Amino acid sequence: MIKEELSQIIKLKKEIKQLNEKLQELSYGDNETIVTDKVRGSMAQFPYLPRSFTITGREEMSEECIKERNEIGVRIRIKTQSLMEKVNKAYEFIESIEDSTVRQIMVYRYIDGLTWEQTGECMSYSWETVRKKHDKFLKTIPTNTSIYDVK
Repeated sequence: MIKEELSQIIKLKKEIKQLNEKLQELSYGDNETIVTDKVRGSMAQFPYLPRSFTITGREEMSEECIKERNEIGVRIRIKTQSLMEKVNKAYEFIESIEDSTVRQIMVYRYIDGLTWEQTGECMSYSWETVRKKHDKFLKTIPTNTSIYDVK
């Protein structure tokens, strides 16, 4: 169970980044939104061939749109906070590991998202040694333990 939870850290961090980007998009302009449309016209000079143009501008948002945008922002903030709590619990779990070598392996593998080969290279071990130390540590933890249970 712990291995699966740790494997989610990188994905959780990516999701947090995506949510923060979405929040930035929502906060663009106080009461405006950017709109884009495509129109057809012709070239200004002979032979006046038809052509498509993309136009971009700002549109003032209605009160209803502003309210909906703010509600979406609140939901995004709540979700981001929830994900950050999970990531922080994972950090706490890794920090609680007494063996420095295993702790470093866990950071490289689950926080930094390195492969076994990259982790071994960073630690001057073969990838097999790093993997064995990792697996040996995980076998010492009861199978139904969660990283969110660790104090």
